[in-house]
Amino acid sequence: MSFLGEYSSDSAPIFFLIAFIVLFIHDLLRFKISLPFTHPIYQAFFIFFIFIVVAAFFNFFNISEYYFKYTSGWVRYLKQLISVILAYFMLFYLFYNVCINLGVIKTFFIVRKTMFWSLIVVFIVGLIQFLIYSGVTQLIGVYQLFDYLPFTRPTLYFELKRVNATAWRPPDLGIYVISISGFIFSYILTNKKWYRFIPFLLVIFLSVVSKSRTALVTVFLQLIFLGYFSYKNYYLFRNIFRKIVILLVCILPVVLMLKGDIIYDTINERIESLNFTDTKSDNARSNQSRFGIQYANFQVFKKYPITGIGWGQQAFESKELYPEWATKGNYEFKAYYLNEEVKSFPPGYNLYIRILAETGIIGFIFFIMFLSLIFYYTYKFLNSNEGYNYIGITLYVVFFGTLLMWLQIDSFRIYIFWLGLAMLICLRRIGNLGNNVKW
Repeated sequence: MSFLGEYSSDSAPIFFLIAFIVLFIHDLLRFKISLPFTHPIYQAFFIFFIFIVVAAFFNFFNISEYYFKYTSGWVRYLKQLISVILAYFMLFYLFYNVCINLGVIKTFFIVRKTMFWSLIVVFIVGLIQFLIYSGVTQLIGVYQLFDYLPFTRPTLYFELKRVNATAWRPPDLGIYVISISGFIFSYILTNKKWYRFIPFLLVIFLSVVSKSRTALVTVFLQLIFLGYFSYKNYYLFRNIFRKIVILLVCILPVVLMLKGDIIYDTINERIESLNFTDTKSDNARSNQSRFGIQYANFQVFKKYPITGIGWGQQAFESKELYPEWATKGNYEFKAYYLNEEVKSFPPGYNLYIRILAETGIIGFIFFIMFLSLIFYYTYKFLNSNEGYNYIGITLYVVFFGTLLMWLQIDSFRIYIFWLGLAMLICLRRIGNLGNNVKW
């Protein structure tokens, strides 16, 4: 599936592509293509996409001369353009039509239930992996049985002791945790049973044992975000929140007295993982690479501030601009990012800086308009439909989590974002939610 480009590293696009082809052929035969052409959010991204297409031609001659990792500038441009089309058209078209046909509420609960059962499987695998790292090596044989599951590759990282569960790498588990957190938290808002807290506690557990810095920070901020909107919109949650605070006040001092050293060491380890001035650890080296690449890409923006260098072109320019503090003593640049034999291009590690570098300030303004409309319509729905606040809160968390992930990822290949966007736009259609919905 190499023709899928960056999507070929995942198994999910295979199923999305099959479903899209079947749906699209079905709609073509009916002469009916369902897309929200008149919705301001969809129009905003369409304007941004059109600018992506044309902005490269402002740097036509440079792109024609670019060549890196056996790839020309225009080939890179086309591949990255296709990547955006797959997200903007294929993923959104599929999710949007599902929401139209099933209705947003039914889609919401089906997605949430699917996420819940996937969370159970991921938690079981992750727990076994965590116990192995803790010294229960007898479980290695049990862990290896999960290799028989389709699209999984169980791998033990004994050196770093990072849990990846069914994901390819620990950071991928972090992305999974961030993606499902909003939907899983909604169990607390829609269920009155005592065990409604358990699913979200599993999310917290996985975000900690994955040792993903992005997951830890994002889930923590999402939790604050969730708490604020839930406290504001749900009287029941206010009572729950008060009980949790009282419980913490009573239990936390005892826990700190008994396990204070362990808690301190754990927190200190996570803080140290963010220190990129120390070049001795793998985490520090990874931070050096990330910040160094982001710095170089921002220098590209400074060279081409108005219309950018062209979509997909930042690596051609930034490879000459990596700072010495990032490359000195850092094998990653020589082994991966600047190695012509490694065909994959260095990731930009930040979508916002990438958009600045490749589309300039004009493209960045279009993108910010798109994001602003998303939060405007989510806020508008949240304050107009008290009976469905849990959907609005969930979508807020999905979009907020995506915004934070884009500080570490420079791709639109975040499936939960396009699903959330499809649900949000469908909410404008009264029949897709309920007869009493007005906004």
